[in-house]
This record gives sequence, C-alpha cells and structure tokens, in this order.
Amino acid sequence: MSDNDSQKQPPNNEEKQYQGDVPPRSVNNKLVRSIKSIAINPEKGRFLDDSVIKFKYYNSFNYSLLARGQEDVTLTLGITSPKQGEGKTLVACNLAMSLAMGSQKNTVLVDLNINNPRLHQVFGVIPSPGLGEALRNGTIHLSQTVIDHLAILPVGNVPLHLENVLRFPAISGLPASTIQRNVLGLDQLAAFRDIIYSLEQEFDFVIVDLPAMNTEEIPVLFTNQLNGLLVVVRTGKTKREDLDVMFQHINQHQVVGFVFNHMKQREGDKDAPR
Repeated sequence: MSDNDSQKQPPNNEEKQYQGDVPPRSVNNKLVRSIKSIAINPEKGRFLDDSVIKFKYYNSFNYSLLARGQEDVTLTLGITSPKQGEGKTLVACNLAMSLAMGSQKNTVLVDLNINNPRLHQVFGVIPSPGLGEALRNGTIHLSQTVIDHLAILPVGNVPLHLENVLRFPAISGLPASTIQRNVLGLDQLAAFRDIIYSLEQEFDFVIVDLPAMNTEEIPVLFTNQLNGLLVVVRTGKTKREDLDVMFQHINQHQVVGFVFNHMKQREGDKDAPR
C-alpha cells in the first residue's frame, strides 16, 4: 500500500498473500463466515482519470467519524443511487480517495457495478481477476493504485445470470425492444458475504460501488452485508418519486446519508458533490 509498507512486499514481484483461518462451525447455528485469501498485485495502477478524480470533489467530503479520539473507526459502505446517471461512481471514487488520504488508513474500493464497471478504468488497473473470480470461491485479487493506502477490487469475470428486459424507446410510437443484461443471484450471496468479511479483516474502510437501485442487478440482500448505504442524489434530475421507489426496495434505516451531486454552490465550483 504505502512506501512504509514496502517491507511487507514479497521478493520477485510475487503477489503478497493474507490467509486467515476459517472460523469453526458454531454449535448454536450462528452464521459461519469464511475468510478468503487476499492477493495484492504489487504493480500499481498507471494513472488516475482526472475527469472523475478531482481535488474539489474528494476535498469536499465533510465527515465527523474520523474525529480525534476515534482512531479505531472502521466502515463498510455501499454507494448507490435511485437511478442510473446520478454520479454514484464519481462519489464512490472520490470518497475512497478522501478516506485513504485523510485518514492514512487502508481503504479498498469494490466494483459491484456489474453491467457498467468503471473502477479499473478510473484508476488504471487491470480489469481482472477480481470480484468474479472471488465469487467462484477463489482468491480475492486486488490492485494497488498510485494513491497510498488505496486498493481496488475490479469486477473481474463475474458468474452472471442473463435476464431479458423489455426496453421502451424515449420517442413514443417506436416499437419496444428486448435486451439482455447481467444480474447476480442469491446463489452468490454467501460468497459475497465472505468477500466483504475477508476485506474487513485487512482494511479499515471498504467502499462498494453498487448498481443503481432501479436496475435490480443484484439482490437487495447483498446490501445487508454492508454497514450502510450512502445515496447519491443529482440536483435537477433525481425526483422525490425516484426516492420513494428506491425505499420500496431497501430499508430506510440502511441509509446513513445522502450526497447531493451537481449542486451549484458558487461560480467556478458548479458540480462538486456535497
């Protein structure tokens, strides 16, 4: 992660391994979680996409959970939005940057945006192996970024179910068409739970870039594996009814806060998330 951790790097550019013990099975039927091994690619990402990562974005987060006296705070947070195109990936990337740089704690950013994965492009890391391989009971392969303390779990080759979706054109009178999209199923829930649990053993902050809630690309139960959700609302686009529909799918108590994207604060700072 950082230069201070260089002594932890294995020789000959081999991937370093974290291997935990599988907890014993409980006699009282409590949920059993397995710890997967984690391999970190020693080659750092090649660049940052400056159309997504901006100082005015990651510098605009104002969170109090890292206040003095709370050095042991850890957090597993999903970033979502009611609909697509509201800026959740931008927020996820810049929040992870802010946490890694501001706290100097190990942070991992997970790409669960299975139909439109972008994290590998934003941070210049390899797209696979990643989440998909880990879901198939494999090792969790992470890539380091050029930012100290920040790693990426790209989407990889995810084992998906194909779903037919009826799409209606924006112009009335044109015929509807059927498209195929990828969705995750409940059969992958246990593996996802183990991935998150394993990451929490090694990272202080786990940030998950989720699909928009209206896409229904993942079962809602996936969000229950996180400490909470941060919902991105785009000013001038997100409507109250969009939020009402979203809360028909998720429990409002899962939402720990909102980020208002594209708020016009002052001239020259027109679209910073707040």
